[in-house]
Amino acid sequence: MLAEQITQLNQLSRSATAQTKLHMIHALLRGRIFDGNFEARGKSITFSFIPAKAAIVENKLVLNGRMNFAGPKQSATSFDGVTATLMATQGGVGVSPVRRQLLTGTAQTAQTATSDQRLEQEKGPETDLQPGLHSFESPKYDESGRPIVESTDALGFVGVLYFKLSPIDGKSLGMQLDMSDVQLGGRLAPTDDLARDLQVAFSDVVMALGNKTDQESARTALAALNHAFGAQ
Repeated sequence: MLAEQITQLNQLSRSATAQTKLHMIHALLRGRIFDGNFEARGKSITFSFIPAKAAIVENKLVLNGRMNFAGPKQSATSFDGVTATLMATQGGVGVSPVRRQLLTGTAQTAQTATSDQRLEQEKGPETDLQPGLHSFESPKYDESGRPIVESTDALGFVGVLYFKLSPIDGKSLGMQLDMSDVQLGGRLAPTDDLARDLQVAFSDVVMALGNKTDQESARTALAALNHAFGAQ
């Protein structure tokens, strides 16, 4: 009987000290800050990721910045030098955002709406049988044999960015939390000018990186992204 009680106490002790592994957190881009919250071990944690600089490493977009965490009865905890490596994206739904002139105001990094984009933004809701394909027209295809729709190439844009974060010390948050392999899902649904600029810049970087022969466009888009972050 005593042995059973000791075993139960040991199991409870291990349960109390076992780490909870955090796999995914979600955030919404406001300005240049990704804001979100998550539940862990019965507590609600708010967080923000503030990217300061962007780079292209092995043909992948990598952001470097600060992460802030705060609990209901806990002061904010910050981590500098957190990296976020872009692993995947999800395309946006709806009308493509205007590639309007970014904050630099220079011809080299400015992106303006094309005539096709302006026409797309002025159109009403589609009633086609398949988006971008009219019932009485033959479909058009790109060089890879994919059908061209209303969000192809310059009209395409990113709706969600999926990053892999560098390891974070979860114990610093005052709980047994394993944050060694966390993904950040950043949704882009901008309601302010800076977030709109960043959505365009993110979209341009992603499109350029998808074309390995277009390194110049990738560098130009990366410069616009860093300018929007305020990085030099």
